[in-house]
Formats: sequence, structure tokens, C-alpha cells
Amino acid sequence: MQSGQLDNCIICGRLFLKDHTDSCLECYLEKEHDFNRVADFLESDQNRFATIEEVSDFTNVSLRQIAEFLRDGLIFSEDYPNLGYPCAHCSKLIKRQLLCNECFNRFSTDVNRTLNREKLLDEIQSK
Repeated sequence: MQSGQLDNCIICGRLFLKDHTDSCLECYLEKEHDFNRVADFLESDQNRFATIEEVSDFTNVSLRQIAEFLRDGLIFSEDYPNLGYPCAHCSKLIKRQLLCNECFNRFSTDVNRTLNREKLLDEIQSK
């Protein structure tokens, strides 16, 4: 979508004039405020080992929002040993991507197996 067009905010659903974000100004500013609270909390040496739950409890920022900051690379989880977010499939604590390595490998194997099966079926049907 081009800049300057009307769109619905992906957070609150309100109609807004789209620019460089997918959210309205109010939601964008709230998200920025949430990020600053999380970043300020993590800046302290005593909070370096905090878990995502502890960060959420102290800052009143949702687990989902903190996980989004981590996934988007706004917070570098490698700098914080206990900070991670749940794998989208099995909920194992991870520090990057959407899936843990085990789930990614399992899905990748399943997809390859399915593609090979379809290729074999196509070869059989073309004979």
C-alpha cells in the first residue's frame, strides 16, 4: 500500500492515513512508550538476567509485545541470558526466529517429504 492512503490500524482497527507504519499514531506512540519502558528496565545491570515474565511484570508491557520487540530485533536477546520468548509451535523458550530448531527441522522434513511425494505422484501419473 502506498503512503498517504487510508488503512485500518493493525492494532486498534481505527481508520488512519497510512505512512511508514501499519498502525495509527496513537498506537505507534503507545508501542514506542512500551519499548522505552522495557529498554529502560533492561538497561540496569541488576535486571540483565530478568526473564520475559519479570520484565512484563515490572514494566506492565504484555508478554506478546515484549516477544515482538525481541523477534523484530529491537531488543537483542543475546545480551540477556534469560530473556527469550516461546516457540510458536511448542512454546520452548527461544531467542530468535519464530520456531525453535527442533520444530523448524520437523516442519522442514515434513514439507520436503510432502514435496517428494507429490513429485513421485506426478511422475507416476505422467507415465
